Amino acid sequence: MSKTASGCRLPERAYHILFIGFMGSGKTTVSKLLGEMLSRHVIDVDKLISRRCGMSIPEIFEAFGEEGFRARETSVLESLLLEVPSIVSCGGGVCGCPENRALLGRLGTVVYLQVDADEAVRRITHPETRPMLSGDVSPADLLASRLEDYESCAQVTVDTAGKTPDEVCEEVAAALWDIGVC
Repeated sequence: MSKTASGCRLPERAYHILFIGFMGSGKTTVSKLLGEMLSRHVIDVDKLISRRCGMSIPEIFEAFGEEGFRARETSVLESLLLEVPSIVSCGGGVCGCPENRALLGRLGTVVYLQVDADEAVRRITHPETRPMLSGDVSPADLLASRLEDYESCAQVTVDTAGKTPDEVCEEVAAALWDIGVC
């Protein structure tokens, strides 16, 4: 085991802290806060996919469908095996793909940020940028369909309901400390 400058214990391979959860759960915001707290690089999987494709997420969904997007998501996750230990914000549907679930387990510690569908939708400032909100499935049903996958992937679960991003970040850091990651 080695230690980072922030004091986190790490195995000798790249070891990430990965955030999963429904859209609007706070993954991007909390990952940035935790990255600052731990002095670690932050990677946003959706932004990386978008940058590599030269397209926005809605454009990727329109051009390639959800299946095409998920294939690109898997490719990005695979590339993280070679990255320095980072804080990683994953997309809301990352756990729906068996390959991604296996990769998450290989990449490091998975933190599930829990939120109910109503609060998640209220937090989203630009719902038109969320392809999964434009379908026939309600946010509550979409969340329900993903819940088991989120729970099965996570080593840490933090309920974000009614909490500020700073409060969630502190709770995540404490939970990671408790399990010996930081």
